[in-house]
Amino acid sequence: MGWALLAGAQQAPAPAPTEQAPAAASPTVTADYPTNRPGILIQDSDWYSVPSESPSKSHVKHGFAPAVTYGLAPAAMVSDYEGIHARVQIESGLPVICICRFYSIPGDPVIVKLHPDPKKDLRELDAGNLHVGVKMEEAQKNDLVPVNVSQPEDMVWLVQPQQPLPPGEYALMLGTQNIIIYPFTVSPPSPSPPSDKH
Repeated sequence: MGWALLAGAQQAPAPAPTEQAPAAASPTVTADYPTNRPGILIQDSDWYSVPSESPSKSHVKHGFAPAVTYGLAPAAMVSDYEGIHARVQIESGLPVICICRFYSIPGDPVIVKLHPDPKKDLRELDAGNLHVGVKMEEAQKNDLVPVNVSQPEDMVWLVQPQQPLPPGEYALMLGTQNIIIYPFTVSPPSPSPPSDKH
């Protein structure tokens, strides 16, 4: 099961080649990741395994509109995941995620925002808010978090948000067409203990 983001069917003709300045390379993500633990791992005070989750339900957002417009209105999938918080909770807003010892992955790794609904005890992933190629200044209108990705060796990818994540619900996805997610919660920092100094 999966869903695809809608894209235009027609392509514009390729422009004539022009001289362009080379694109700036994204910063390299580095971390002292475990070498003997396969899976999805996230770094906080230590490395923690992040289990995958499948949606409990998926449905079409604004499902009535595409039906009455014969498919002309965009239809985006919304996937529901049980619970308002992930099992893995970290305090670091700038975590490194290691995709460790995977032979291949089905798409570019991305981090997405999830929307908790306490009344229904679930988190929603809204595909209509995932826009590939988002710029940093557009991120607040989008559920796709800009990330840096590096591959320090075969079968290992490191992923890190470009900016610290505010407290909330997030997930790693291996491509935006895959509804299996690796969720985590960024918790508010623990309050510092009172100082004895006067």
